[in-house]
Amino acid sequence: MNANHSLERLLWVVLLLLTAALRLMGLGIAPLSSAEAVQALAAYQTAHEGGIPPEAQIISPLLFHTNILLFALFHGGDGLARLVPAICGIGLTLTPLLLRRYLGRWGALGSGLLLALSPTLLALSRTLDGAIPAALGIMLLVGAVARYLDSWQSAWIPLGGVGLALALTAGPTVWGLLAGLALALVAGLWLWREQLPWVWPILRPSLGRALVALALGLFVLGAGLGLHPAGLAATGEQFLRWLAPGAEHRINFGLQVLSEPLILLTGIAGAALALSRRHGMGLLWLFWAAVGTIGAVLMPTPASPVLWLVPLAGLGGLAVEELARALQKSIQRTSGWVYTALSLVLWIHSILMLARYSRYSQPVDLFLVGIGVALQVLLILLFGITLSVPEEDETPEEASRRALLFILHRAALAFGVILVAVTFAAGWRVARVCPGEPTCAPGIISDPVAPDLRLLAAETEQMVTRQPAQSEAECRLRLVALDPAVVWALRDLRSRFCPIESPAGAPLSPPDAPASEEIPALIVAPAGVSVPEGYYGTTFTLRRAWILPQAPSEWIRWWLYRASLTPLPPAEQIVLWVREDLASGEDG
Repeated sequence: MNANHSLERLLWVVLLLLTAALRLMGLGIAPLSSAEAVQALAAYQTAHEGGIPPEAQIISPLLFHTNILLFALFHGGDGLARLVPAICGIGLTLTPLLLRRYLGRWGALGSGLLLALSPTLLALSRTLDGAIPAALGIMLLVGAVARYLDSWQSAWIPLGGVGLALALTAGPTVWGLLAGLALALVAGLWLWREQLPWVWPILRPSLGRALVALALGLFVLGAGLGLHPAGLAATGEQFLRWLAPGAEHRINFGLQVLSEPLILLTGIAGAALALSRRHGMGLLWLFWAAVGTIGAVLMPTPASPVLWLVPLAGLGGLAVEELARALQKSIQRTSGWVYTALSLVLWIHSILMLARYSRYSQPVDLFLVGIGVALQVLLILLFGITLSVPEEDETPEEASRRALLFILHRAALAFGVILVAVTFAAGWRVARVCPGEPTCAPGIISDPVAPDLRLLAAETEQMVTRQPAQSEAECRLRLVALDPAVVWALRDLRSRFCPIESPAGAPLSPPDAPASEEIPALIVAPAGVSVPEGYYGTTFTLRRAWILPQAPSEWIRWWLYRASLTPLPPAEQIVLWVREDLASGEDG
């Protein structure tokens, strides 16, 4: 037993390190998207310009206040702006530990693995968005309530209050999570209504402590330790933002589902177990996942997959626990390991054939994949027949059922290993290989910004600093109708911005900078915007275009690699215009 506990602790440490690596490594590889830049600019201006801009869009009070602190201490950067969601993503992976009694030892570990490897949750954890902090807060609330009901120790109550405060201040996604959880609780209370008369008197005294923890959490996270009381008003506005997410959000629900085969299949298996065994927590998650799926379809936003992925991960934990128990009973049987090895070889061959088909589109590769699947079925039948010989005091029906369950569990193990590998590869590409590309996390990151924007920022900074300004008030750089992502990329040059305003109304220069009569040295504007004569321009890609796959091979290539066979063309471009006299001076 001690060996099992040591192994379990070791696996949790490995999972923690894996989760941290996926979420923290290269956090700033991709430039901030437009939606991220709006939030980052508000915090950056507050931290470095001595006050909260009146036009600042505070979408997430939690991220706004924490980023003000981070930017004040460490200046500011793309990775730093995303640090809090990434840390919350690590915490979300560990929350199944609070539900270990309901999920089981291996079920909790499996649920944590599903949360860690999910490409969608990974992409959201590496995005300046409040969805993952909201999910962490709700899971802390659920876990604290569950532990309190297990032990009746009031020490768990403050954790639930702080978790709810974290979720309420994180962003609009919390209301979708709360709606699903509340409806699931209502259904649960109706199923166990006979127990309410004696449970409620025990729970009622603890509500006061929970409300105190909630109020303290709102004061710290929502009001910024009381320094920004308007943050509480922004917290209250999250409900309205959730009801009206805006037409600018474009998602593809089908792509989101295709991105999550592991968590989807294990969740379905866990749902079947919860229904067949009337598992209380499993039924709660099942209803929660159903309500979340309906909400994600009716009110789609880039963060809406959180509404069904989080409860599905809990259901998947039930399936993992059942599989682990079945494998422990038959771990000594050599036939099981022989079958698993043969099945893995066939699955690896099928995946390799799919990879080749995604590149060359040869029908023979699909035929070989079909042959591999047929051999999997034949392998199940062959081993099932071989193992169905009745043992002592066993009827033929019992022997057949035992053999079938044994082989199905082994088949689930082999297929699960392949799905884990494919999901990890997809997550690695989302995190490290293709950030900033529209194929990377479609429907999750809205209009990602191409890494080419970094070249624009470097070139602009070099041109601005090449010749010293005549005075502190002289403007060197004029921004015309720019995307917030571009303004964020050029934030370090703000002292040289000419005093104009962006489309969002945010001032692009210090308030005391006088208007300049001279023609600026540099102009940065979207392609197609007219500029005065006397400038030459260099074009940089801001965003790239991607059309949904049409052929089956293109779909398979996207599923395996999150990539397209052909280079993606520019969808939006930015031009850096340089005054000709500067260019001629440089040439001379």
